[in-house]
Amino acid sequence: MERVITLHNRNGLTARFTNYGARWLAMLVPDRQGNLEDVLLGFDDLVSYKKAREQYYGATVGRVCGRIRHAGFNLGNNYYKLAANDVYGKPTPNHLHGGFEGFHCCCWDTSVGINEKGEQTVLFTRLSPDGEEGYPGNLKVSVRYTLTDIDSLEIKCRAVTDCLTPINLTNHAFFNLASVRRSMNVLSHRLRLYSAQLIDCDDSLLPTGKIISLEGTVLDFRNGRIISDALATDYLGIRQQKGFSLAYVLNNVGDCPLAVELYEESSGRKLSIYTNQPSLQVYTGYMMDGSDVGKDGTPYFSSAGIALEPQGYPDAVHWANFPSILLDVGEEYTFRAVYQFTVE
Repeated sequence: MERVITLHNRNGLTARFTNYGARWLAMLVPDRQGNLEDVLLGFDDLVSYKKAREQYYGATVGRVCGRIRHAGFNLGNNYYKLAANDVYGKPTPNHLHGGFEGFHCCCWDTSVGINEKGEQTVLFTRLSPDGEEGYPGNLKVSVRYTLTDIDSLEIKCRAVTDCLTPINLTNHAFFNLASVRRSMNVLSHRLRLYSAQLIDCDDSLLPTGKIISLEGTVLDFRNGRIISDALATDYLGIRQQKGFSLAYVLNNVGDCPLAVELYEESSGRKLSIYTNQPSLQVYTGYMMDGSDVGKDGTPYFSSAGIALEPQGYPDAVHWANFPSILLDVGEEYTFRAVYQFTVE
């Protein structure tokens, strides 16, 4: 049964979630005048999430987020054929975001609680059975959201398995810090990425195995750059001057270092994301075409929001030089991301 869960903190911030896809539905945060507005793209009812052209608004994506080439991989002497659900890929479509019936469209078990600091939390759990979407092993997964009293939303994911299997989770929220209930895109947002290295990908958005430097290019966001400034070119990965979907390498030093900052000047809202993951997928929503009509009847056109997705390297099952995404018996997978909201 589908549920909607609302969390509050002592400063008046509100976050909403659903067990349908263990999704983050809404995040109400203040602007510099103290006005609370929602900064997550999505819908006013759960039915619309199921019908949407973009399937992943706010969802927990897995078992493996991103693409897997030719929808299959080898583990030892075994070949595992996955759901081929991606529009990209020739002659065989690729596997995308866990498959047709991935984590994003499952109903998770739910419990609501209070942590030791008195902060409100919601925990989603499920068993992904052996063979689901082609993956090996029974995988027990949990996703915990905590709305802290220092105005951050923390996501912690854990998983254990009874058989060697890949796992690479992320949250697929789309942000618009100007408020998603206004017909404004994110191209005027300032983006700062703590990386100048890219996981090189081909035209099917699959890795070539190379790591390339972006130093001195329009995609070097280390000093902060207005997003639209990077689109005035046909440089690597930029799609017809509309946007990009790129995997940045994160140099994780420490437990959960700062990976990215997003700032919107008119509201003063700033989002800082800290994570223990080794890469960050940045997708400017350039494929949105207005067919999804979101909150308050707002149609989502190109760049209505930006996805900032901490995760492991894409298609890592095919690249020995990438950090492994394999989870073995007796090990525990851990994902952590902290979304800190401030005003400047």
